Amino acid sequence: MNLLDFLFPKKCIGCERLGEYVCETCSVGMWEEEQLPGLTCLWAYEGLARKLISKAKYDGRYDYLKFLIYNFQFTNNSQFSNFQKFLKQKPTVVPVPLHKNRLRERGFNQAEIIAKVLASRHTLAYNGHLLYRVKDTGHQVGRTRSERLKALENSMKIVNCKLKIPQAVLLVDDVWTTGATMNECTKTLRAAGVKNIWKFVLAR
Repeated sequence: MNLLDFLFPKKCIGCERLGEYVCETCSVGMWEEEQLPGLTCLWAYEGLARKLISKAKYDGRYDYLKFLIYNFQFTNNSQFSNFQKFLKQKPTVVPVPLHKNRLRERGFNQAEIIAKVLASRHTLAYNGHLLYRVKDTGHQVGRTRSERLKALENSMKIVNCKLKIPQAVLLVDDVWTTGATMNECTKTLRAAGVKNIWKFVLAR
């Protein structure tokens, strides 16, 4: 046990049992069983997973994001076989960018934290400066899919087209709601010459 764990022991946010942020009992049913083509999603966005992500975003608990990634066993789950095959291409990990106004307001981009942890876990290159959000779309919560699509149209761009564009990109965000944000990023990446793109989110 390190000093940090001794001073601030981990406890389950579901039942407050000491040991982990989510104990084995409370973790039952948290996983997202249905996977969409070209999208890897670890957790169902409800209950404890939703609470962990919310606390990470609004209370600065980055350790919760790391927990949600490191406590998921990709290799022991057959439904992630296509994701494992994609990782063999050694894609560059790219986070969905925040607009500078939102970044200033929040102080960090949770997608960057997730992307860096993911890149480290799978020994992949990381590029947090490939995509840039040029339009402040405001808060998307409560908007319909069509409203989200309209707000996000032409909101992304490649930072520097002179940079070497990777052939394969693992695009990372925290939550998949309608998919509008990641699809806009995908459109921008493909227009820049990226051939293969896989999307990764913590929860859906």
